[in-house]
Amino acid sequence: MFTREQYELIDFGEGRRLERMGALVLDRPCPSVEGKRRAEPALWKKADVRFIEQKRPQRSKDSSSALGFRGVWEPLTSLGAAYFAQRDDADPLKGIQAEKLSSRPWQLAFSDKFVFELKGSPFSHVGVFPEQAENWDRIYELCQEGFKQTGVPVRVLNLFGYTGGVALAAASAGAEATHLDAARNIVTQAKRNADVSFGEYSSNADGGRTASGRTVGPIRWIVDDAVKYVKREIKRESFYNGVVLDPPSYGHGARGEVWRLSRDLEPLVKRCVELLDGSFNFVLLTGHTPGFGHAVLGKILRQAYCDRFGKDVKAQFLTKPLGITSRSGAILPAGDMALAVLKR
Repeated sequence: MFTREQYELIDFGEGRRLERMGALVLDRPCPSVEGKRRAEPALWKKADVRFIEQKRPQRSKDSSSALGFRGVWEPLTSLGAAYFAQRDDADPLKGIQAEKLSSRPWQLAFSDKFVFELKGSPFSHVGVFPEQAENWDRIYELCQEGFKQTGVPVRVLNLFGYTGGVALAAASAGAEATHLDAARNIVTQAKRNADVSFGEYSSNADGGRTASGRTVGPIRWIVDDAVKYVKREIKRESFYNGVVLDPPSYGHGARGEVWRLSRDLEPLVKRCVELLDGSFNFVLLTGHTPGFGHAVLGKILRQAYCDRFGKDVKAQFLTKPLGITSRSGAILPAGDMALAVLKR
């Protein structure tokens, strides 16, 4: 997990969240808490930077949630201005790249395992989803357990990988990770996180060692459509010990392929389970789409395991909502997860 010095959810409510990432305190949109009261309104005056929405978010046909808020970051303190000073020609509504909206990145350490390099984007994102922290710990532990059981480094496939949290967690445990995302710039950012965390050898075939002597597994970086890539891996009989996927409600592949979770999730999960090695394996599925809570995700995952390994499969299943606890003890809803683990 993040230490409190690195990350803290300070408060949330009225459609926004107030959180500290490293030294910076950010005030940004959070649609899931629209209409909820803030526990400590006075704390919001401590924000270093605020994201101001300037264009109403687009909405998908599969979900009432926003695909993204387009707007600008407004510095509120000298510290905020140091990181979010805007150039005169930085107009996010005219397609200016995110690099022109933030003067320089800052870093956020995940325990002693790896580091994210953060930077504000014109869609209110900064390059990390803190609600996934407990899952990164799970991946790390599962990779270590798999090595103990099999005697060889486990192979992990991370689909819809974003900025690399899962791949970094797996590599930290000595596993061989494959990170896939359809957006080339996101994969570039994930590679940057690996280099900052482990050194530039992190892309080498054999991994390497950190400055502290810790062994790190190799990471393969793939820009591709998740569905097409999984189909090719099945044909190649390229098996994995673990598959992790955090699919959006709606999206596009590397070549414009359309992804709709309501249509495409179940067959993709079934194919992912086909990729699993039969000795030790796991699948971690997370989601943020109304109608696809942890019970539904768990049902999809359990059915895929039964189809592959039989109705009497001895896999362990865990389903639960994801959330982040604020300073006051309130829980910010942040999606759902389902996990299956098979041990022989």
